[in-house]
Amino acid sequence: MKRSPTILCLMSLSLLTGCANLDPWGEFSKVPMSRSQPFEGNIVEDKGNGGNIPEPAEDLNGRTLSLAECITIALERNPQTATSWQTARAEAAQLGRAKAEYLPTVGLTSSAARGDEAELDDKVDHGTQNRYDAVFGVRWLLFDGGGREAHVEGAAAELLAAGFRHNTVLQDIALAVEEAYYNLLAADSFENLAVETVRQRDYQLRLAEARHRAGVVAKSDVLKAEAEKAAADLDMVRAKNARHVAKGRLASAMGLRVSVDVQVADIPEGVYRQEMAEIEPLLEEAARNRPELKTALAQVRSQEAAVRVAESRYWPAVAADTGFGWLGRSFFPSQEQWSVGLAVDLPLFTGFDRTYQLRGSKADLARAIAEREGVLQGVELEVWTAYWQIIEASQAIEAAERFVSSAEESARVAEGEYKNGTGSIIGLIDAQTARTAAHDRLIQARLDWRTAMARFERAVGRSLAERRELAVGKR
Repeated sequence: MKRSPTILCLMSLSLLTGCANLDPWGEFSKVPMSRSQPFEGNIVEDKGNGGNIPEPAEDLNGRTLSLAECITIALERNPQTATSWQTARAEAAQLGRAKAEYLPTVGLTSSAARGDEAELDDKVDHGTQNRYDAVFGVRWLLFDGGGREAHVEGAAAELLAAGFRHNTVLQDIALAVEEAYYNLLAADSFENLAVETVRQRDYQLRLAEARHRAGVVAKSDVLKAEAEKAAADLDMVRAKNARHVAKGRLASAMGLRVSVDVQVADIPEGVYRQEMAEIEPLLEEAARNRPELKTALAQVRSQEAAVRVAESRYWPAVAADTGFGWLGRSFFPSQEQWSVGLAVDLPLFTGFDRTYQLRGSKADLARAIAEREGVLQGVELEVWTAYWQIIEASQAIEAAERFVSSAEESARVAEGEYKNGTGSIIGLIDAQTARTAAHDRLIQARLDWRTAMARFERAVGRSLAERRELAVGKR
């Protein structure tokens, strides 16, 4: 008989151990049995709010857009701007919650109970009775060692950080649209160059065939011209496909469907001539303008507030409590009750939780300061790199323009010599190939300059402001 409690305990322990592996709701059946199996599930798409990307409010198919218009559309439609904007709104709500700590809280507490009330000292049993009460209570925190103030300052700093992150997203999207815009312009130029090359190769083929029929050149000239014509046709196919890809990338950067047929306006060639300022003022401008630096500073302020919150836990919390209500044994209690008092809460020992919270907050503050220094160095490197890339691209355009001029003259001379019989088909093909390569390099050099300028403006933190001014001017 003495073993019965032991056996009962063992049985209970066995039962509890078995219950630990139960899945009464069957939730684990929805998860793969092993980590190598894929998850099989389905989610219903909300066609109202979160479904597919909505169609543009206006038909953009075939419409020619300027760079400023493309950026304006992107800022309004790209999902990333909605994400960062809603994040900032959420942080604004958190700031409102932090400020609410300064106001009193008012609540209504009501309860109903039934049970025995026995006075143990007198051994009097009043029997089973009902108890009803309803109390209005007001609690107002009067002092908490500066915790509320630190909460508000920290929430305000987080709101600033979220706002500056939103600005970063806007500038990143503007840069992405700008680069996609320039790539589409370059793709148009490459396609036009490919079409012109096909036309020239076709002319060379007809010229070689005519001279072969006249008995002036061998059949090999015709075969070489045919091979060059076929290669030019292949290059034209690739150029056309590259243009479709570039158009889809621009539409995607703007937050549109990739199938939207967006046309872009060309940019005058005069924009390639621009004087560059000294590098030091540009570095200072980036330090003032870049939202990443402002975000990092806001994070430092937030962590400073977190340190003060941790320090406030070492102080007592003093609150005023007041209540008024009714108490009775009937459903509508009539006996009034009220109370007014002060409450003091001072934890004497928290298992070193306050100590570790304070040390962790100080470590987070030191990390935020170091991260801000790292962001500053990264910004300076971006400006420095973009600055010299613009200079390199400008010089590359000048060299490419001289190359084009020389190649055009060489192709003209080679064509004349071949017509006169003093030149070979190989010389003509080489000259035309050099001409195509020269124009290809000029297109690439202009694309590099435009991209470098866009990245430079983004690096100093002024690209978005300038694009938005242009957008306003276009309206």
